[in-house]
Amino acid sequence: TFQICTPSSPASYWLRTRWIPRRAATTLYVEIRFTMMECAAMNQRHCKETFNLYYYQADSDEATPTHPAWMENPYTKAAAVAADHLLRRGGAERRSNLKLLRLEGLQGAGLYLAFQSQGACMALLAVRVFFRKCPPLRRAFAAFPETVPHALVEQARGVCVENAVTPPGELAQPPSMLCGEDGQWVGPPTSSCACRPGYEAGDGDLRCRGEPFTIRQEFWF
Repeated sequence: TFQICTPSSPASYWLRTRWIPRRAATTLYVEIRFTMMECAAMNQRHCKETFNLYYYQADSDEATPTHPAWMENPYTKAAAVAADHLLRRGGAERRSNLKLLRLEGLQGAGLYLAFQSQGACMALLAVRVFFRKCPPLRRAFAAFPETVPHALVEQARGVCVENAVTPPGELAQPPSMLCGEDGQWVGPPTSSCACRPGYEAGDGDLRCRGEPFTIRQEFWF
C-alpha cells in the first residue's frame, strides 16, 4: 500500500512501477484499487479527489531515478482517475474504489506505469496489469491455439486433430475461428476436418478414435 496526503500543496508527486513486459498483447488492462479522502471536510484550496495514470513504453528496463523525467512529457496520459466513493475524516465507512482502465495500441516490448498525485489524500491499495486471450480449444475435429486478440475479433488458424483431415479439392480450407477481445471464442468454427476412413468421432467432435481398417489378402496354392 502506498499513501499520500498533500491537500495543502500544489506540488506534483509521482510513483512509478517496475518495467512490465508486454509479451504478445497490444492491449493491456490496468485494474486499480484505491481509497480517496473527501476534500470538503479538509477545507484545503489545493485538495483534489482525483489522480492521473500515465504510461511510458520502452523496449527494455531502462529507467533510472531521473529517466524518464518526472513530468507529463515523455509519458502518455492514460486517464484522470476519479473516486466513486469518498472517505470522510472520522467516518466509519472504509469503502475502496475499483477502476479498470484499458491501454491500446501498445508497441514497445514493455512499459512503466506512473501515478501522479496533486493535492490528493489517498491510498493506492493494489494494481493488477493483465491482458486477455482465448485459451486452446478443440472443436469440430479441429484444434485452435491460444490466441491473443489485437482487435475486436482476431481470426485464429487451426489444424485438424490427430487422425482427421480436410477433404481434397478446392473447397478444402484450414479450420479457422474468431477470438473476441474479451478472451472468449466467438461463434462456431469454420472447419471441414473429418475423421479419416476407419476412424470414428470420439467425445462428440473433439477427436477421432479407433484403428484404421486393414485388408489382409491370403493366397492359396
